[in-house]
Amino acid sequence: MTADPDGFLSTKRIERGSWRCLERAVGRLFNHSGWSHVALVGGPGDRGADVVASSDEREIVAQVKYKSAVERSASKRIVNDVKRAMEFYGVDEGVCVTNTRLSDTANERLRELRGAGYSIGIMEGNDLLRNYESLSRWPENDYEPYDYQREPIQRLLELYHDGYGEALLSLATGLGKTFVAGSFLSEVLRGRPDARVLVLADQKALVRQFEESMWNHLPKDVSTHLWYGNESPAFDGGIDVGTFQTLASTERFPAEEAQKYDIVVVDEAHHAVAPSYKRVLNRTDPEFLLGLTATPWREDERSLEGLFGPIRDELTIDVIEGLRKGYLTDVDYRLYCDNVDWEAVQNRSSQNYTIRDLNRRLFIQERDDKIMDEFESVWESSDTGRAIFYCPSIDYAKRMADRLREGGFGARPLHSDLDNREIERRLRAFRRGKAEVLTAVDMLNEGVDIPEVDIIVFLRVTHSRRIFLQQLGRGLRLAEGKDQVVAMDLVADIRRIAEAVDIDTKLERGDGIEVIPGNFDLSFQDQNAQSFFREYLADKAAISTRDGEDQIKFPE
Repeated sequence: MTADPDGFLSTKRIERGSWRCLERAVGRLFNHSGWSHVALVGGPGDRGADVVASSDEREIVAQVKYKSAVERSASKRIVNDVKRAMEFYGVDEGVCVTNTRLSDTANERLRELRGAGYSIGIMEGNDLLRNYESLSRWPENDYEPYDYQREPIQRLLELYHDGYGEALLSLATGLGKTFVAGSFLSEVLRGRPDARVLVLADQKALVRQFEESMWNHLPKDVSTHLWYGNESPAFDGGIDVGTFQTLASTERFPAEEAQKYDIVVVDEAHHAVAPSYKRVLNRTDPEFLLGLTATPWREDERSLEGLFGPIRDELTIDVIEGLRKGYLTDVDYRLYCDNVDWEAVQNRSSQNYTIRDLNRRLFIQERDDKIMDEFESVWESSDTGRAIFYCPSIDYAKRMADRLREGGFGARPLHSDLDNREIERRLRAFRRGKAEVLTAVDMLNEGVDIPEVDIIVFLRVTHSRRIFLQQLGRGLRLAEGKDQVVAMDLVADIRRIAEAVDIDTKLERGDGIEVIPGNFDLSFQDQNAQSFFREYLADKAAISTRDGEDQIKFPE
């Protein structure tokens, strides 16, 4: 039995691997078959699991063994790994997957475990091919776009078919820019299945997430390949997804290789104007270059238009429009500014009172106990179920998670010291409601979709408008039964306050667009703070940089 020569579970994939590619192909097999959530967790220390798949009714873990020589069989270790993974993830169903076959000792161990009550299945090489052949061409999870996503999809197709060379898609966090891009590519591939596509991003995690998000949009005969670290496409055809850093080398990514792509997509395109990234893009020569971003600006004010063309209204929905038109959930934004003598602040001139001075005062002094009191009050008074705390350090995230658990909350820290398996385990528990709170450090900004979040707690200062909106955006996505997100800003930075005031002011003005009441309800827990910020910082121009130091500009 043979599969499509270039399909995602083709004979090329079965025979050539690599083991990482086969793991992802098995993940895509679950995804294509309609499983709603598929996580790839394989690697050193993976506790026996390579793929964890969930649906409304079932959960299953898979251990995948790739053998480069087809005559080799998978030992009984694969069965023991599945048992260990089922116990680690608390899942009742497992499956042993190999591109060859199980050994006699593996089958004997499997019979023992089945006799002890373990539900463990088998997918050998021929089973993989049969399962692949039985799939419909298009995935079962090919979701329909929201109404507001239809115009950007259609406009991208028009630009592409009319011969335009580039475009920038700018949708606020929570509005599904990756979904729109995937739908656009899906339509292109319907009419041109041999089109070559390259997707570039600046982080390994984003590359993996983009590849997996594409699976919902692709026919089974279009394969995807990752290109980062030591991994590169095993065969030509389909969609290649890589990092700028990996493709920076002209030896690994020479011009003749770079110029074979018909379409190039740049995820998180606000990074692409960096000189090192532009050198990679300049090596390509696509018919169509598409940039994707939720935040089409940079702190260094470099323009994206030189790469991706002009900002087009029909390809742009910012957070203001998303809130006004009800594309994003309502926001109850609460600012906590204690222990500041606002009258004294107002009497100081912009020559000798800096933003840094004021930021030192903009936090709750009592720290953990006060934060817990405020959080518990919001939790108990709201119909909420998931919360994210953005913390300043790993130690603080751990300490806050401990404090939350002492208060009766199911809380877990999430940070870069954890391996991918443990991160996925905690995210999975969070998605399924087994954990109520994540305390995060420098994670959950880009590329993570958790629509169930309905409380965001800011416990760290960030001067970046982009990061602020990305973090707030983790709670903005609509979800069934979700009325609003409560944002608790307990370590306010003056720029962030000005950004919140600016959003609130623009929504109140309306600017000719019908306003849905209550989209962004900004409240100050300190009324003196409210008077100060409403009077002096209603316009973001009140914050400026002069001679290298930030200043607050007061009226003469």
